[in-house]
Amino acid sequence: MVAERKIFHVDIDAFFAAAERSVNPDLIGTLLVIGGSGGRGVVACASYEVRPYGVRSAMPMSRALRLCPDALVMSSSHGLYGKISKSFMAILRDYTPDVQVMSVDEAYMDMTGTERLYGPPEQAAMQIKKRVEDELKLTASIGIAPSRLVAKIASDERKPDGMFTVTSGDEAAYLAPMAVRKLPGIGPKAAEKLGRLGIQTLGQLAEFPEGPLRREIGNQSARLIERAKGIDHSKLVSESKSKSISAETTFHEDSTDREFLNRTIADLAGGVGRRLRRSGNHARSVSLKLRYNDFTTLTRHNTPHVSFDGDARIVEIATALLDATLKQRNAPVRLIGVGVENLTEPAAQLSLLDSIVSDDSALSSTLDQIRDRFGDDSVSRGSG
Repeated sequence: MVAERKIFHVDIDAFFAAAERSVNPDLIGTLLVIGGSGGRGVVACASYEVRPYGVRSAMPMSRALRLCPDALVMSSSHGLYGKISKSFMAILRDYTPDVQVMSVDEAYMDMTGTERLYGPPEQAAMQIKKRVEDELKLTASIGIAPSRLVAKIASDERKPDGMFTVTSGDEAAYLAPMAVRKLPGIGPKAAEKLGRLGIQTLGQLAEFPEGPLRREIGNQSARLIERAKGIDHSKLVSESKSKSISAETTFHEDSTDREFLNRTIADLAGGVGRRLRRSGNHARSVSLKLRYNDFTTLTRHNTPHVSFDGDARIVEIATALLDATLKQRNAPVRLIGVGVENLTEPAAQLSLLDSIVSDDSALSSTLDQIRDRFGDDSVSRGSG
């Protein structure tokens, strides 16, 4: 008999704001906003105190300050966040090696079969929450479910400092009364399209005929109906066992600005490269994911002759893929993602091209060491 999966989604509450408060208790209770304060500044994190004013992450800072003029704006302390994130992930790995890191403040854990070690899932979750609070002075919300999808929704619904379990067979009933925007991947435009069909809740989406939905949404309609029912068979894979590592971001506004898109690729590639080097592997392929303003999604891949783990190589290949993709279809982009695939052990140096790749690897590793010691913003490449 196969054990029922027990997936945890663990998410630190308002991480950037909470991290600042962990080292400066005078900030506790203040109207705190983390992000850029310039004309193009964006809110990176909105503390719970400013959210009743309508302030949200990814909002232009100028708008946030119109909504909440008394807010205290602080720039991001990436070195602090990185240090706390490492400690957070170390706590999670004390309970299971099967941890899939999603960002600095959230991760999935496969806790299947750990009851003999830590007791029922809820008891293990409470232990994790207590350690995060005691050791890091932060609170975390945890969703427990048979799948990644439902576990994430459960943790989001119980923020801040909450915990909730959805048992096998109850997924569809749990999701049914929720608004369609609660389903990860459904943004404002998709919700508007669903609204034109009279679909407001996930229960309505789960029961909607696929044919009319396909005409409005496209080829993702069948998968969307499945996810609305809580059906998600995606595997949780820790980076040490992963065959790919990726990162993506959704823009606040759709963009055709090539300089902005190139800069985003460089930022994403830096994070992916760092995770790749930490895994001890090289990659054989680079992937680029683009989602356009009409939700059409294209994914492109390139497999060079030599494996690699350096940031510059990832940026070079991903940017070339972007050039080719936008020549095929030059339309506003709402999401961009960069990934490395076909992970393998580092190969021996064989050619001049290998030596160039090796130099990139060595430089990237040196930059990792500097950032680990002095913070993410302490050093950047000349083109950064």
